[in-house]
Amino acid sequence: MHSNYSLFYTFDGDQPSHFREARVFGATVWTAAGAAMTWGEETRTHYASEAEAQAAYGARCQAALADGYALARASVIDPAVFDFAQLQALVAHAARRAVDCVRRAHPEQHIDAFALVSDDSAMTIGCMANSREALAASEYGEEMLWNPAEWAFDEGGACFDSAYRLLLQAHRELPFDVAFATFRTGVFDACVAALAQLGAEGVFGTGAERDDCVLLFEVSDSGPLEGAMARLNPPAVVARFEAWMASWAD
Repeated sequence: MHSNYSLFYTFDGDQPSHFREARVFGATVWTAAGAAMTWGEETRTHYASEAEAQAAYGARCQAALADGYALARASVIDPAVFDFAQLQALVAHAARRAVDCVRRAHPEQHIDAFALVSDDSAMTIGCMANSREALAASEYGEEMLWNPAEWAFDEGGACFDSAYRLLLQAHRELPFDVAFATFRTGVFDACVAALAQLGAEGVFGTGAERDDCVLLFEVSDSGPLEGAMARLNPPAVVARFEAWMASWAD
């Protein structure tokens, strides 16, 4: 059963502040609203006919606009298909903006590490960043570099809200028919591909500057994603990681 979906935001500067969602499937209208990067509060209303539900859905969308929200995304959702290409585009856009946020917030720091972070159920997406100065000041030394949870900066997290909303359709009680293993693998691959895309664009520098910058994709409560380190980093960074791992074996 295909369904119409719309996502709206208010903004704090250039980052989402609050969201509203509306979706209609069959004779049911589902909505959610709340602060960015939160689950929000849901409503679910059943109507006597699909025509009434469509009219109510349209009214919810118009109300969001009247309340000062801006339309961010409108789409038709097929519960049997997840748009991994759209997810990659959303994550790449969000990561690009998040890197800018960190650099603006800490102009005195040399930002040389950036990570995307999800969880084993592929429900969340966020970012962390670190700097040359923060690493030098850390009591954990090189160990800090390979553990994004210990990094110093997390500005720009709200930029990922649109991607987060896309992931949540698999976790709410909504029509969703994609096998979890397919969903999880595709989500993680899209995140790695988005980060690799930014690296190729030169967002993290080129030449020697790029060789000094670490990019990571981290899945909390899970082991490293196979192949991600080499996919995201130049040989100099991979060699540095391998040397650190070897030091633990000694």
